Parts: sequence; C-alpha cells; structure tokens
Amino acid sequence: MSGTLWLFSSDLERNAAFPDGLPDGVATAITGVGLVDAGIGTCKAILERMPERLIFIGTCGAYPESGLKIGEIISATTISLGSGDTSRGEMRIPGLLPAEVEVGAGELRELKNARVVCTLGVTENDGLAFLLGREGDVENLELFSVARAAGDIPVAGLLGVTNIVGANGGREWRENYRSVMRSLVMYLRHAKAQRRKVGGSAL
Repeated sequence: MSGTLWLFSSDLERNAAFPDGLPDGVATAITGVGLVDAGIGTCKAILERMPERLIFIGTCGAYPESGLKIGEIISATTISLGSGDTSRGEMRIPGLLPAEVEVGAGELRELKNARVVCTLGVTENDGLAFLLGREGDVENLELFSVARAAGDIPVAGLLGVTNIVGANGGREWRENYRSVMRSLVMYLRHAKAQRRKVGGSAL
C-alpha cells in the first residue's frame, strides 16, 4: 500500500504540471477525461497502486456568478452531477442514482472551498452557464466519478480555474491550462514542505 496518489485526467494536464518530467517520489496516475473514463481509470489506479489517499489535480471553469477569477486555486467540497436538461427541468435524476458526493478538504483545508458541478461536456452557452451556476461554483468533468470510485479512500479535489464558463471558455482554457497546472503542483510542493517543518501529515 502506497501513500498519496496524485490523479490527473490526462497526460496533457500532467505534462503541463511537470514540464521537466515527473519528479522522484511522486506517485501519479491518469484517470481519463470525462465522467465514464474517470471512474474506470480511478478504479484501475486504486487496484494497481492501493493508495491510502487520493488527490485529484485538475482544471475547472468558474461560473460567472461565483466571483472566482482565472488562476485561483480551490478545494472541492460538494460535488454534484449537472446538465442543461436537469437545470431547465426537462430531465430528472432518478432518486436511486447518487447525484451528489462530499469530499474532505484534508491537507487542502486552508484553500478557498468551492462546490463543483460535473457535467457530461463543456458548457459553452452563457445562458446555461448562468443556470448551472445556481448549483455550484465551478465546472469540472471528472471529479464526481473519481470521488465515487474511491469508495472509502479519502479524496481531495485540487482545482485551478482556467476559464470563466461560457462562450469563451474553450479559448481561455487553452491559454491558461499550462500555467494553472504548474501552479497547482507548486502549491502542493509548498504545502508539503510546510507540513514537514511542523511535523504534520504528508501530502
């Protein structure tokens, strides 16, 4: 059984986080992009690595009314499934289907907390972004599935805001994901060093 496993949705984001290559002593795995692949990939990573805890490190879009800005780092608290159809009342999620999960902040407790909405795809309509923003602060495609697949293993969600959800989100993500991913890893390394100084738990 290993300690903490750092999860990334794709090689694209992991390579952006570690532009000089993976450092020694850091265990990472790729979940896959989106709700389905992220759940499958997390299960595989757990079976292969047997981690004691998980940290999902990824990007998110901030809903316009959240007050969050590009470049901010947040810690996930409540994670829910979301879609345009359910937001408009045209579809409902069956009661037997879990649609919300809570995760502990763990070592990320000093960060700003945010409610995460996990959608099937990227929201690119400004009106829909406003509707979904009533249900959460940021949008991400994987974290709900990661948390569900983790079961009893503690999970923390560390997300960096790359864009404001809406029509310009895709362009903003492409412009910012590299710097945001590097910032996330820099934060984790700094937090790990600080906890070692005070004898706290390692990330």
